[in-house]
Amino acid sequence: MAGIIEAFDSSVKEAFAGIKILVWGVPVCITASLFMTNPTMAYIIGTITAVIFIGFLTQSCNNVITKKDKILPGLNILSYSLVGIVTVITMSPFALLAGLVEYAVLNFINMPSPVWDLTFKIVGSFLAISVILASYVIYIRRLNPIEAYNMRKYFIGFGEVFLSFSYLIVKLTLWSCVIIGFLVYLFSLFIGFQNVIWTYILSSVFVLYFVLGANYVAQISEEVFTFVEKKDNEKKENEIIEKMQAQ
Repeated sequence: MAGIIEAFDSSVKEAFAGIKILVWGVPVCITASLFMTNPTMAYIIGTITAVIFIGFLTQSCNNVITKKDKILPGLNILSYSLVGIVTVITMSPFALLAGLVEYAVLNFINMPSPVWDLTFKIVGSFLAISVILASYVIYIRRLNPIEAYNMRKYFIGFGEVFLSFSYLIVKLTLWSCVIIGFLVYLFSLFIGFQNVIWTYILSSVFVLYFVLGANYVAQISEEVFTFVEKKDNEKKENEIIEKMQAQ
């Protein structure tokens, strides 16, 4: 199973990774701050930032899979924008399906016990997100939109994505209790929470989590599909050899 520690080591510890995370924290911080004063502008800036950030994370995943020297790419905004737009378009049908699954779980299925009902809804939410991620782990291998709709690979990867993603969320939740809990304690003592410093720190932590998540997803893709693709290539080679021998 993919490891969160490995994700941290391979992405966050590389040269200038901290600077890149802090830079990405700026637009996230601006968007969060604008929600309090100008929600319309916040949605506009947030949408643009999200598309570019998705491109950044997608390229990071591809760098992990293709064994690039640097996991986190530079600050080429135009390149990320194009990758982000293609990624959003490619994932949109799966996002729509995930939304339908989420809506059905939250609105039409109710368990008699509140505890079981909450548990079922959490699992249902994980399933809905896995609907998107199962395609995403295929797409990031070659950044080929057509490949993302390979249903054979999709169903091969879905189970592993669901289990690994659920594990990731649990781990990040535990980390949040420690990291954010410690920050809350410090700020409550010295500064308070109604200031841009607190918003910026939370924004940077948010970016850090997504960077770790992207690296983790790339690990899942490698674990699931490296063996599958190797077998497929061997099968194709054997078919070519058989045809040559038949001639």
